[in-house]
Amino acid sequence: MGDTSLTPERSQSLQRKLSIRLLLVVGVIYLAICAFFYFQQDAMVFPAPKHFETHTPAEANIPFEDLHIPVNPYGQIHAWYIPAASASHNTLLYFHGNGYCLEQTGGAEGEMVPLHATGANLLMADYRGYGTSTPDQAREKSVYQDARAAFNYLTQKRNIPAHEIIFVGRSIGTGVATEMAKEHPEAGGLILISPFTSTIDVGKTSMWILNLLPNTLLSHNQFNNLSKIDAVHVPLLIVVGDHDTLTPPSMAQALIARANEPKHLSLIAGPDHDQMFRVGRQETVAPITAFLETLH
Repeated sequence: MGDTSLTPERSQSLQRKLSIRLLLVVGVIYLAICAFFYFQQDAMVFPAPKHFETHTPAEANIPFEDLHIPVNPYGQIHAWYIPAASASHNTLLYFHGNGYCLEQTGGAEGEMVPLHATGANLLMADYRGYGTSTPDQAREKSVYQDARAAFNYLTQKRNIPAHEIIFVGRSIGTGVATEMAKEHPEAGGLILISPFTSTIDVGKTSMWILNLLPNTLLSHNQFNNLSKIDAVHVPLLIVVGDHDTLTPPSMAQALIARANEPKHLSLIAGPDHDQMFRVGRQETVAPITAFLETLH
């Protein structure tokens, strides 16, 4: 019979083989995780609801026009044009957050009513892939196209001067609004509600595993507001809740520190990220209304 004893040499050889196999398994798992985040990034950043409550401004007795604005090269976005109760030289072009659609903003806890209460005209635009807009998977490039179509509607179809248009974004919509303000220095202003420095920073804060992965995995949807904000040359207002755990006040403070004048940061006591128009409704609207009064 052969010698089956485990000699030191055999033990070291076995350990090396086990280490190599373990490294291969870990490597495969790591690559699988990387592939998952890369190919799922669009759906993770823009999780459009498949089922949702439908509301309109009519439920709050607010007149509006229901629109489907064409987007080149194809498709359309659902939007509401809501005129101010009294004549106004301000028009808010609003881009909502990522987990809900336009029809949900008109509910009792939505942002449509409080934004209308600011006294400005209001265009609330959905994204393709959301609500009754063209079915698609939203991503950074496509929502910029949607935003440009909405802006062109205001300037070309309604003949609203660019200097009377104020870009407003909430949460992921702050990435859209910031890009639009960068592209249009002739616009009237920029309002960011619960903004972030970049989606990568948000991801690393809320999902620890992203700290172990390369930033290029979110290359399609980085929304790097921090790198863009110093290229914005319109009046800026940032509004954030002091209990925001998703896009904490430190992100707003980083943005305001790099932004050009005139700029103002309003820290609202109480609300978390999703409570700005619920817990802090009046407190959120007040600085927006005051900001608008300074523009004309």
